[in-house]
Amino acid sequence: MSSKTVRTLYRLFLRQARALERQGLEELPIRAPVNREAWMGGPQHEWAPPRDEFYLQSFKRLVPWAAQDATSGVLTPAHLRELVRRTFRAPPPEEGGRARQLDQAFESLRLLADQVALDEATSSCTTDGVHVEVSTAHMGSQAELDPLYDDEDDGSPKKHYWTYRIRVSNLGSETVQLLGRHWLISDPSGKIVTEVPKGSRGVVGCTPLIKPGDCFQYYSGTDLETPGGSMRGSFQMAVVDPKKPHAQWLRTFDAEVAPFPFIMPGDSRGSSGSGSSSGGSSSGTA
Repeated sequence: MSSKTVRTLYRLFLRQARALERQGLEELPIRAPVNREAWMGGPQHEWAPPRDEFYLQSFKRLVPWAAQDATSGVLTPAHLRELVRRTFRAPPPEEGGRARQLDQAFESLRLLADQVALDEATSSCTTDGVHVEVSTAHMGSQAELDPLYDDEDDGSPKKHYWTYRIRVSNLGSETVQLLGRHWLISDPSGKIVTEVPKGSRGVVGCTPLIKPGDCFQYYSGTDLETPGGSMRGSFQMAVVDPKKPHAQWLRTFDAEVAPFPFIMPGDSRGSSGSGSSSGGSSSGTA
């Protein structure tokens, strides 16, 4: 790797860090990519690492060469600058190390761009110790996914499909149970096109009991007749006695799900399509 190439890459990374600051992004959690195939295979749910552990594990798995001594998977612009300086000033460990360092630098640039895009497609909110994070991904249009679709034969608007990953982490000290959900799906103008009534039972057929330090993760999806939109809502939660989980609830509350966008590839948050919609789909929306 020539000195000129090293300087160019070094400046590119620092420019990215400054750009994040100008955008007002105070921190960038590192997240595993959304699995675009999960929803199509039917209900997908599992117990997963809670919020902070998820970020750190994602960081170490995606960029192991940069996360060896990391204690957090959340990067601030200052952390990013320091990481860049430390990486580029370190001598190559062995012969051929410069070439590998170059490959890692390009991979890191790509990853950083992917993580910024994923952050734009993510919302998070904490209510009474319950942290809900939602990340979305565009799966394609009806014409792309349905080989039998013919827009000339079908007079209805072409649909667009999105999948989303929802992570419910219990960061508090009480055991909680997810009882129900409430969803409001909007088109790009903000008009509500679909509502899943408050109290609709569980998610993906489950009413999970989430102990302190646990995280319930699942995939679902929806479709819109516009190239973009958003979704928001809440989970109906109950605080339960872990020794008597089937006894009367100690109290109930709504865990807010902050608005999350459905973004078309190449778009950024706030420009996820235009126009109006006559309807979305609540079928399978969990």
